Amino acid sequence: MLRNFGGPGPTVTMLYALFLENADELSRVLKERLALGDLDGVRLAAHSAAGAARTAGAGRVAHLFGSVEEAALHGDAAVVRRDAAALDRALADVKILIARI
Repeated sequence: MLRNFGGPGPTVTMLYALFLENADELSRVLKERLALGDLDGVRLAAHSAAGAARTAGAGRVAHLFGSVEEAALHGDAAVVRRDAAALDRALADVKILIARI
């Protein structure tokens, strides 16, 4: 986003804040759906979050959400659980990086 908008500024700050809010919410929904055994709900949340993460330039987060989406599509709950658990740390790392901007 920094490259696309020519550096930090109010628009980038607002977009990153929106991304973090949405990513946190989608991560919460994903975990809620996983707890209910709803892999289709997990897949939908992960799909939305992966696209948002790619747009924000959060590659690791996008990769994890993409892996969760793919695993949910194939019914692999073990991989979904593993990668969903890694999302909290990856999102925390992104928050730290964004706070430095």
